[in-house]
Amino acid sequence: MKRINLLLVMLLFLASGLFAQDEIKPSKFENVSWHEVVFIDFKPGKVERAKEIIEEYKAAGKAAGVTGPETHWLMTGEYNMMLIWTMKGGPADLEWRRSPDGVKWWTEFIKQQGSKEAAEALQKEYASLVLKTTSYITHKEL
Repeated sequence: MKRINLLLVMLLFLASGLFAQDEIKPSKFENVSWHEVVFIDFKPGKVERAKEIIEEYKAAGKAAGVTGPETHWLMTGEYNMMLIWTMKGGPADLEWRRSPDGVKWWTEFIKQQGSKEAAEALQKEYASLVLKTTSYITHKEL
């Protein structure tokens, strides 16, 4: 077993020399779109109420002229829903604490709910329906 491990290490070391001959230059990803993917698992029996609230979120986004996420309802696995947001500014979108689109959406959501307090209460209710989430940043080759 030790011989096999030693052989593998030697092969990797020798193979790395093949790539070292090329000059290394800085490069960015080209022809890709960036996305934030969020998986959500709702508490048992809470999916339908979550869907109702999501429809209100979508209505605010539409009225604000803000593009919302692509929504997928999962049929297998540990999560109920997958949301995919396109990051128009690429990874730089992560620099925003509150993006301009987020501000537009929130302003419209408050208007539709009738007050900031009502909007915050609905967001709090939605959060109470969620058991767990996880998120990833991805890119897609165009």
